[in-house]
Amino acid sequence: MKSNLIETLGPISRHLETELRQKVRRHNLVIWLDADGAYTDLAGQLTGLRAAGELTYEVFTLRDSLLELMLELEPWTSGISPKSMVVHMPGFNKQSVRDTPLLEMYLAGCKFEPNLSTTIADAAAGKVLPTQIDAYLAGTELSLADADHWLASMLGDTASTLTGRLRLVTTETLIDDLLTPPPAKGPLSSQITGEDDINAIWERFGAALGLPLLWRDQAMPATATPTPEAIAFVASSWALSVEYVDDLHRAPVDPRLSATSGLAAKLVENCRALAEHLRQRHPDFYTRTADETEAMLPDEVEQARPEDLGKIDTFRFEETKMLSGAINALQNADWNAAVDWAGRRIQDDSFWLNREATRRSAWLLVDDAAKLGQRIAEASVSLSDAGDFSTILGRYANLGAPVDRAHRQLEQRRHALLGPRLPDFDRLRTCLDSMREVWRTWADGWARDFNVFCSTHGFLPPPELQQRNLFDQVVSPMMDAKATTALFVIDAFRYEMAAELMQHMTGERLTSPRLDARLAELPTDTSVGMNALAPVVRDGRMKPQITNGKIGGFHAGEYRVFDPETRKRAMHDRVGGPTCPLLKLQEVVDRDATSLKRSIARAKLVIVHSQEIDTAGEAGFGPAVFDSVTKNIRRAWRLLREAGVKQFVFTADHGFLLRDGLDNVQWRGSKVIPDRRHLISPIAVDQKDEVRVPLSDLGYDDTDGHLIFPMTTAAFDKGKRLGTFVHGGNSLQERIIPVLTLSHRADIGGNTLKYQIHGQSFAAVGDMHRLKATVRAMSEQPALDFSSHREIEIAVRCPDNPAVTAELCYVPDGHSKLIGGSVMAAVDEEFELLFRLRGETDVRVEIELYHPGAEADVMARMIEGRFAVKSTIVPSKDVIPDGPIAIKSKLNLEQFKDVGIRRFYEHLAEHGAMTETELVTLLGNPRRARQFASKFDSLAANAPFDVRIDMIGGVKRYVREHEAEYAAGKRLAE
Repeated sequence: MKSNLIETLGPISRHLETELRQKVRRHNLVIWLDADGAYTDLAGQLTGLRAAGELTYEVFTLRDSLLELMLELEPWTSGISPKSMVVHMPGFNKQSVRDTPLLEMYLAGCKFEPNLSTTIADAAAGKVLPTQIDAYLAGTELSLADADHWLASMLGDTASTLTGRLRLVTTETLIDDLLTPPPAKGPLSSQITGEDDINAIWERFGAALGLPLLWRDQAMPATATPTPEAIAFVASSWALSVEYVDDLHRAPVDPRLSATSGLAAKLVENCRALAEHLRQRHPDFYTRTADETEAMLPDEVEQARPEDLGKIDTFRFEETKMLSGAINALQNADWNAAVDWAGRRIQDDSFWLNREATRRSAWLLVDDAAKLGQRIAEASVSLSDAGDFSTILGRYANLGAPVDRAHRQLEQRRHALLGPRLPDFDRLRTCLDSMREVWRTWADGWARDFNVFCSTHGFLPPPELQQRNLFDQVVSPMMDAKATTALFVIDAFRYEMAAELMQHMTGERLTSPRLDARLAELPTDTSVGMNALAPVVRDGRMKPQITNGKIGGFHAGEYRVFDPETRKRAMHDRVGGPTCPLLKLQEVVDRDATSLKRSIARAKLVIVHSQEIDTAGEAGFGPAVFDSVTKNIRRAWRLLREAGVKQFVFTADHGFLLRDGLDNVQWRGSKVIPDRRHLISPIAVDQKDEVRVPLSDLGYDDTDGHLIFPMTTAAFDKGKRLGTFVHGGNSLQERIIPVLTLSHRADIGGNTLKYQIHGQSFAAVGDMHRLKATVRAMSEQPALDFSSHREIEIAVRCPDNPAVTAELCYVPDGHSKLIGGSVMAAVDEEFELLFRLRGETDVRVEIELYHPGAEADVMARMIEGRFAVKSTIVPSKDVIPDGPIAIKSKLNLEQFKDVGIRRFYEHLAEHGAMTETELVTLLGNPRRARQFASKFDSLAANAPFDVRIDMIGGVKRYVREHEAEYAAGKRLAE
């Protein structure tokens, strides 16, 4: 075996050689400046080691003359390939070397000028106590040889048989050993037999972490003999304090932390490594240690300001201060600071956020609110300088749509996460409420400017921007190709939602995505916009059917276009072809590609109709389902693409205003107004804060009325509670519609790899359900995966009750992430998901994880157990929604094989309660009733709703929990 002669060097010299070797590996040429000649002997030793084949680089040293050195270097510096070498220059520093013939080489190489004192301190750091290093450096005149001898002797002295072993392990390994759960002991802690062994451990922590005696005395729990865990606590407490101070933007306030300043970089690095190790491997111990250490530092807690704190929240109070500071930043409109602080906590995987789900929820809300503020600040440019419709559309697409997208996403996040369990809930809710007003102020300004522009330049844009010409200008030209075209007409599909959808499509192979904007016809209502998407225009004008102040479609020759079937008829007449299928979005999603291919086999045009966004918005829970509808649109697109469709158009009848929490209404002298955002009046009357346009100016024939809107985002006062979702007016959010076109030049395919989902549920976190799952490729399959899916989109649904929607709250950590209401799950990596379920009634349902797109073949997976659904219906004072009969109609009790158990839950669904006597009668005898009671808890996981047991007057009763009922009952009692 070849001997390692480098080990014959002293410990300081070995440290220097390691540093040299690393620099040579990175730079090839190293110029070693040695003004005092302190390293001449070492350079000679390295020359000998190179001659013995122990080094991978050449060593040259200046002896008698520079000329001799130049001649020696010449063979090694010529040629194209760089040579690995060290040139030792005793007697020269950074200035004097410039007067030598080696200047060119010096400028080309890496400069290495180690200070001897610093080198000794760095080499000894982590091996002996900092006080011992300081004492040696303050002693006699320094030399490398003496320093090697000193450190070698220090490492050789020992009063315990443990000392030698301790020097061979890291502090992380030692902490793991000390924290071995009793009654077992670690291999190191089991050798503690007396005070010398304990002192050896203290010395090891002192050398590796710089742990001072004063900290040890103050932090040590009051015990006669230190236990292994107590020793681990003291060392860990110090490591956390060092990490805290190193991350701090100012000097520490507490005098006990003054010892952390001046620590060698190696010791600081060791402390930070140990702190991170504890967070990863011993989270419970870390939590206790951090909280107890925080209690030792009251001055730090009191005086810490968010701007003083760094990126790592070592202690809990740091996270609390940062969150409070971020909320203050929101209150002060300091959007950038709030985004910066929130981004660090969310992206850097903060320990405290992973321990407390509610804290992560609060930070996500802060982040979304601050980003909305940023987008509004970026879009603050007025529209008053816009000279034409094209300029306005471009400005909205680039500046306005990002604002509305951020506003929608904040409302969706608020809907999913905001609750009284969140830290600083009241202030956070107040901030989120104020962000609604910030958005409204911005939206009102743009709406007013836009209405002023329309009043001056006309409400009808040029033909190429009109909704009525979309079919003839965009869809009909696609019929020239042989491929089938799919037209998605999506009710209330805002421009910003189409922009988000497009982001999910830009990575597809062989596609040509294009997103344009047009202006919807006025009023921006379904009966107008949907029917105007059909080819009903004649010479640029349309003839509406107006009844009782409402437009009910448009005349198209001998018939009227007013519903999906008549729209289909008009479109089919225009494009021709044997068939023209009209499919609902859910119908497409529920079928497979093979079935769809048969349905569209002879069609030139396929129409896909979706009302889900508008229906959910009008019902008051739009934010809860917006993402799920978008997922279904993407899934339908992929399925149709797989069925052979190569050209797609996605558009809308109108947009909408999302007005959660905003109740600004506009009085018009009467509450008998048919619509919230517009009215058709036979009389031309102008009032304050209103804008009016004759219907004839909109290109409508045979009409004499006038269309009137609020000038801002306000709604007309109808004497009723204002909904959160409105449309019909002339704001940009309502009027600008997307025209998203995709042309696929090749068939979908290439990936035959199949995946399966593995998952199980865990204890809830607050009011959020929790599960863990993994997506894995199915084994032993002869598949070819050209697309190499390393991420698979996964969502949650209730297969037996489509009315139940899942609100995915967040994915705490790892490479998987939450995007657009789905988890982008990294293949073969477990992810954790927290979510809520919402529906029309408080029941318990089964759920499954599924792949909402068609990028890959993924088997859906049912998750064992049942999950509670939170009702989205707000009970009125007089009506209790979804009473027992409604709940009974939605029951699915197939998982219970026992007929008696089924009858029990059916009875509770219908009547709400059952006494023990009634249970005996139902099951047939007392013995079966006792058996049922004994396994009652185990049945709860699969029960369709929660059941509690009450004792009233000595009578045992089973009572169905129904949140909506109790809330309504309480209100009735009040």
